[in-house]
Amino acid sequence: MASRPQNIGIKAIEIYFPSQYVEQAELEKFDGASTGKYTIGLGQTKMAFCDDREGELPIVSKRCAANGTAATNGASDSSKTPLDRFDYLAFHSPNCKLVQKSYGRLLYHDYIANPDAPAFAEVAPELRDMDYEKSLTEKAVEKAFMALTKKRYQERVGPGIQVATLCGNMYCASVWGGLASLLSFVDPKNLEGKRIGLFSYGSGLAASFMSFRVNGSVENIAKTLDLQARLEARRAVPPETYDSMCDLRKQAHLQKDYTPQGDVSSIAPGTYYLDKVDGMFKREYSVKA
Repeated sequence: MASRPQNIGIKAIEIYFPSQYVEQAELEKFDGASTGKYTIGLGQTKMAFCDDREGELPIVSKRCAANGTAATNGASDSSKTPLDRFDYLAFHSPNCKLVQKSYGRLLYHDYIANPDAPAFAEVAPELRDMDYEKSLTEKAVEKAFMALTKKRYQERVGPGIQVATLCGNMYCASVWGGLASLLSFVDPKNLEGKRIGLFSYGSGLAASFMSFRVNGSVENIAKTLDLQARLEARRAVPPETYDSMCDLRKQAHLQKDYTPQGDVSSIAPGTYYLDKVDGMFKREYSVKA
């Protein structure tokens, strides 16, 4: 029998898990909770920065330990909360109202972690002992924490929803549209040295949270994006045109030996577009000159 080939494949692997990482499905089993109880998205997720010692790009699981988010960057102001560690945030944006609710919910998790903090002195007594599961659908909780984050939201989140406001739901692209919006609608000088958080929660089942600091100027990036000019250059089309585009997508679904029929004349130069699908479902792309 021939010996196994040498020096092929993975010889060793190292996997790092932050000290407070909790696998949600395992936690549900351990607690005897129903499937999905801890994995319904933002409402059921105690997402947090697990530990300041985890580094500048912390890993955020679907649910971290109940300590909530890490302390702010050394701030001693009693009015500050862990949410204040972010100068700006960009969210997945199915609609802008959901973004506002999500931002308020983040502060609610900070409240759960430290309800006696001075920042939460105005939280109504009837909300303080509320069962967490009930809080998921309790409008009074939603309203209270949206009110507490109103000023923060306008300053820190508002610039990141301009693209979503003007373009609607871009699905997976919406969180990156939020980042592009921040880079375009905030003065580059005001972004230097600031921490930006990006929060993407897909289909209500899982969530990813990352953060980074802006080092240096992003002025050239903003100029390259030229986002405001591109938004102003959008075409207005009647609903019938949108319907025909949807029909083209329907005709292309699971088709091989297929050549798309759409018009590429309106595609911006430098954009990749599908040219054909061969008999083996291999896709070939072209670039708009």
